[in-house]
Amino acid sequence: MNLDDFPLDERIGDPRLLVGREKEFAEYHKWIAGIPRRISKSRVIVARKKCGKTAFVQRLFNQLWCQNGPVIPIYIEIDEAKTWFPDLAKDYFKTFASQYIAFLERDPELVKQNLDLDEIRDYGKRRYKILARHVDSLEKNFELGFHDSMWRDTIRLPHSIAGINKTPFLVIIDEFQNLSNFVYTDPQKTNLDETIPGTYHELSESKIAPMLATGSVVSRLIEVVERYLEGSRLTEMHLSPYLTKEEGVTAVYRYAEIYREPISNEGALLINQLCLSDPYFISCIIRSKCPDRDLTTREGVIRAVDFETTEEDAEMLVGWRSWFERTIGRVNQRHAKRMLLYLTRQPGKIYTAKTLKKALNLELSEHEVEERLVQLKRADMLRGFWSNEFMGLKDGTFFLLLQRWLRNELAELDPEADQGIEYLVNKLTGEKRALQNQLNQVSGRLAEAQLEIDMRIRASFRPSVYFEGLPEDPELVVGELFPRYMVQGPDGKKGEIDLRVDDRDGKITLLVEVKKTREPSGEAVVKKLITRATLFAERNQERMVLSAVLSLGGFTEEARELCADKKVGTATAINYIHKQWD
Repeated sequence: MNLDDFPLDERIGDPRLLVGREKEFAEYHKWIAGIPRRISKSRVIVARKKCGKTAFVQRLFNQLWCQNGPVIPIYIEIDEAKTWFPDLAKDYFKTFASQYIAFLERDPELVKQNLDLDEIRDYGKRRYKILARHVDSLEKNFELGFHDSMWRDTIRLPHSIAGINKTPFLVIIDEFQNLSNFVYTDPQKTNLDETIPGTYHELSESKIAPMLATGSVVSRLIEVVERYLEGSRLTEMHLSPYLTKEEGVTAVYRYAEIYREPISNEGALLINQLCLSDPYFISCIIRSKCPDRDLTTREGVIRAVDFETTEEDAEMLVGWRSWFERTIGRVNQRHAKRMLLYLTRQPGKIYTAKTLKKALNLELSEHEVEERLVQLKRADMLRGFWSNEFMGLKDGTFFLLLQRWLRNELAELDPEADQGIEYLVNKLTGEKRALQNQLNQVSGRLAEAQLEIDMRIRASFRPSVYFEGLPEDPELVVGELFPRYMVQGPDGKKGEIDLRVDDRDGKITLLVEVKKTREPSGEAVVKKLITRATLFAERNQERMVLSAVLSLGGFTEEARELCADKKVGTATAINYIHKQWD
């Protein structure tokens, strides 16, 4: 799937910035595969701000659109802006109709720019009369003032068309909770209607056009779903803000490549650890405005993380601080901060207003304590159970930023607490040997990605930078890289080469086999590469074709002799540092 073919411009920017989430995507594609069989129930994704929720659902839309399979994706975002009810109905319909036509006609431009009502009507008259009839109905109901009918008929369209044409839909509604916060029944936008989500009550049970609702104001989203859709109609799914450790390290390298930021392997691992594999946190470090930052050294990484979590104008702190201040500003500052900090430092332990008042010796009544706890829960800063039990969030980034923001309160609460970034570095990484062991483990799993990204970052290199024993050492200006390149033999059988690197002029190709195991590579590995490289060279006689093996476990004596005899390059480690860009 070519990322350049995506019809929906993803908010994340460069599509390559979305890294990992393999487990989550596999789970959702399994769920989507059940839609044509009418066994998939509507879902709601629960996720806090800055965890990549929108990027995830937009990528789902693009994947389904490009696959051109049996499920037609629709993506609708409910803006955080006041809107008049009939205007929302018209915009909703234009988005749906444009994306539906785009999918049928395979025209990505209609996803990027909605058709207007007249264009949809004209198209509908020629191809899909149900769309033309709906435009007429929409305009007639608007003239009559039947705004409810405009809306209800519009949101039913995916279900109706799916039933008529036997073509199932997936309706993605991003920031679903905004339907209860920003929709007004009068053109002056003074009469808010909080009940709009209730219009999906029946549709949320559709098996031919199920919903995938999302929202970043978690408590508000859950409240809306439970109140208007009876909760159980949508399966609640949580999206973690964090990647796996391996995905996190891959994200560091990928962001460094895209933002053209010099980095070392040790720096990449340390960034991932300090950022807890949080992709947003990682991206803030990579593009940080920290003066004299140097992500190739331990000290430079520490300086960048410290800057992003303490400096007034740092992107990371600005984003979180506005949320903290907006939330804490709604409750008693001093007591709210102490309660929040205390609970967050003890995640997993449940408190009531009574036990928390006693633990902190608060000068408030139990009712006042509970009132503030409820407000903090509604702001997604605490978890709440039943009506009167509360627990701190198990969220590493939130914990780190909250401690840094509430340094004075932390000193009062725990005078022994060491808040310095150096302390966090030591706590997370341990001794130098432990860090190196982790680096070796990660390098093994990510060797191909590291090598590919390193070559992209250099942009121009001589193969001797990586491999020894090659017959030639030309300057190679990187044109294209093909991970897992397939070569087909005369018998029709296909073989894979881990990495093919072409120079910009099409005159040089470097073929690389990567072995990530800790056991030495034997002759079989080398012979396999030689066979495939020979096939490639025979079909590309105008090129200089070089081949090499990166084996993290080393080579047997026989394999090393074969490499020397056949002029195959060898390497046993990845430990590159990019000091500058070309």
